[in-house]
Amino acid sequence: MTPPLPLDWCRAFAARWRGDRAGLAGLLAPGQAAEAVRSGGVLVVTGQQPAVGGGPLYTLFKAVHAASLAAALRQAGIPAGALFWCASDDHDLDEAGHADLVLRDARLARFRGDLGAGRAALRHRPALRWWPGFHAWCRQRLGPGLGAAWIADHAPLPDEGLGAWHCRLITALVPGLDAVEAWRLRPLWGQAMAQAIASWPAEALAARRAELIAGGSDPLGELAQAPVFADSPAGRRALAPAEALDLTRRDPGLLSPGAALRPVLQQIALPAACAVLGPGERAYHAAIPPLYAALGAPEPLHIPRLSRTLLPGWLVRACQAAGLEPAAVAEGRWSAPAGDPALAELDLVLERLAASHPRRSGNLARLRRERDRLAAGLARDTLPRPTPALLRDWLRPCGKPQERVMCLLQAVWEHGPGLTRALAGNLDPRHTWVPL
Repeated sequence: MTPPLPLDWCRAFAARWRGDRAGLAGLLAPGQAAEAVRSGGVLVVTGQQPAVGGGPLYTLFKAVHAASLAAALRQAGIPAGALFWCASDDHDLDEAGHADLVLRDARLARFRGDLGAGRAALRHRPALRWWPGFHAWCRQRLGPGLGAAWIADHAPLPDEGLGAWHCRLITALVPGLDAVEAWRLRPLWGQAMAQAIASWPAEALAARRAELIAGGSDPLGELAQAPVFADSPAGRRALAPAEALDLTRRDPGLLSPGAALRPVLQQIALPAACAVLGPGERAYHAAIPPLYAALGAPEPLHIPRLSRTLLPGWLVRACQAAGLEPAAVAEGRWSAPAGDPALAELDLVLERLAASHPRRSGNLARLRRERDRLAAGLARDTLPRPTPALLRDWLRPCGKPQERVMCLLQAVWEHGPGLTRALAGNLDPRHTWVPL
């Protein structure tokens, strides 16, 4: 089941978008996204910054969701392509430099990849630098997997940047998806960047921030000036407005937008009728409508990303053995196993012996210790393997949604690249489980 598609919205958006279609098509790799741009159609856009291990699992969910929506639009007669926006001009090494594996015993194993020193953006960092250690880590911790050979075949190339590798990985995993590193689109938004720096709507953005704070949210903080950075191999450096304006004239290709400005420049460069967004991204968008208005950029329709929890066969069988539904396990809704009735009878016997033979307290204490050891053994025999608590911790590692903790390449390693077909088969938001 696919949710109702915004067909009228997409047709109207395609008619009113006034960007450089020829220039954009020339910057995109050949594919359905470029074809949709050339033919006057629309894009379904999603994205994420690149990271060791492919980033969190929800990165794959975003990509599959966008590709599935674009395919459904094409079936309805609207030229559409899915485009993954790789934010490789990001420079958060702490966020991008690790990958988490959720092991069978629900322990978390964290791999920290060497991305190099300095403050250069992720696009300047070779992916091959951390790859051998990560691949060996997966072999050691996960063992054989359906997707291990596929992952080895998609190892980073020599001197391939983290962003370029991430684009190649995600498009290989998700049929019908195209990808682009954000910095490659800078030639399309130079004029809008200069306008944003010179005429930043600080007062309107502050008023909008006050509204959000009153509702308990402040996703971007104070936006007194345009967040603009100089992006070079030597580092990513924040710029004052005067310096940024000067660079728009001298070398605009070095200018990189911050989180508040990036979505609006994306809309100026791309005919993105729909944007598949996570909760954090939707909060960002809620803070910047005044900036869309100031730059004359059309807002996309915001579509909450697919959210799923993987259910491998071993976990399904363990839930069945415990007589529990996965939802009950994930929410911690189960009862302790009932006590053995024979133990209850033994307790009564011990009470009567204690009452009738008070001088035998030492013997009775030894009997009670043996009784406790017997009870522990019986409990171990009757508990399912693994226990409901372990299953809960695997479904919600560290008490968080699985998709936010498990890295993308663990899911592909264990279940193979065909995992994307299982995800794409149903976009019904009421379904949250993916049996594997």
